[in-house]
Amino acid sequence: MRRYETIFIASPTLTDEQVDELVRYFEGIVAEQGGELLRTDKWGRKKLAYEVQKFSEGYYTLFEMNAGSNLVAELERRFRNNDSVIKFMSVRMDEQAKAAERQKVRYAREAKRKAQAGIKERSAEEVMG
Repeated sequence: MRRYETIFIASPTLTDEQVDELVRYFEGIVAEQGGELLRTDKWGRKKLAYEVQKFSEGYYTLFEMNAGSNLVAELERRFRNNDSVIKFMSVRMDEQAKAAERQKVRYAREAKRKAQAGIKERSAEEVMG
């Protein structure tokens, strides 16, 4: 199982109780499909950066979970079929962690190479004069 972050925006026409019910519904889907929900973060009603389906606001909710690709596909299918959800996005987080680790290794290798070659790191003030 891989780590994912999924954010969805619910319609601003919903009441707080309806939004809570919607969040519980999607949490149930994650549990039913065998995923592990690590965190649910309700951001509340926020202004959108641009209009989506003629709405300028929406209720934001973030899920962090360990899940398989089938679960994410099912969750996104249900987001699409639910009229209360106006926008959603899922991102695989372990890819970003791998990329950050590769960057650290590359920086360490470059620093070691410079140290062996006797190249001194210069500050911005030294470079600019």
